[in-house]
Amino acid sequence: MKVNARGVGEIRTLRIHQPTPPPDFVLDVLLTIRYITGMEQDTRAVILNTALELFSKQGFETVGVQAIADKAELAKPSLYYHFKSKRGLLEAIVAEHGAELRAVVKKAVEYRHDLAMNLTSLFNGTMNFARRDTAFFRLAHSLFSSAPETASYAAGNPLRRELVSMLRCLFTQASADHGNMKEREWVYAETFFGLLDTWAILLINGEVEFDDQLRRRIVHNYMHGIFS
Repeated sequence: MKVNARGVGEIRTLRIHQPTPPPDFVLDVLLTIRYITGMEQDTRAVILNTALELFSKQGFETVGVQAIADKAELAKPSLYYHFKSKRGLLEAIVAEHGAELRAVVKKAVEYRHDLAMNLTSLFNGTMNFARRDTAFFRLAHSLFSSAPETASYAAGNPLRRELVSMLRCLFTQASADHGNMKEREWVYAETFFGLLDTWAILLINGEVEFDDQLRRRIVHNYMHGIFS
């Protein structure tokens, strides 16, 4: 501290100048951070895909954390680091894979006063999704039909309710053009959702193959029931 002419002490800040890191050092640090981040993302993806495979074949309730870790060739702490719990892992699978299914349904239910076109689009889009993401569709099917008190039901039911809600919205809009549908929108939504689920399971189990004629017949038969 330095005393000025008035006898008042002045405190001066001592500045320490640190040398600027060389460019190569900075680049090495950034590349290391990017490498570590990439490794974490890869590990997360491995855990997700491994768990999805096991859950879809054996069921969520029967697969343990150790089985997932062994199949992924990782230590259990890696799983807990990324997902906290087996339930958290299941919810992440439903969130990420379910997002694409929601997008498929959302696009198909955009009503343009042609319900047959909407239902055909829904049918084709759902079948294509089931082919494309067979493991998740099989898992979702098991979650939707689980007992209400299970973790499986708790993880899958919000997705199912959202999908059915979109279908109900479609039928509500269509009922303005088809008066005999009024007050039955919920029934139509649930039954068509069940139809989609049943045919998709038959498809991914190799029990049916669709051609254009069969696709049209399925939708036509459903439409006939609506308008009768």
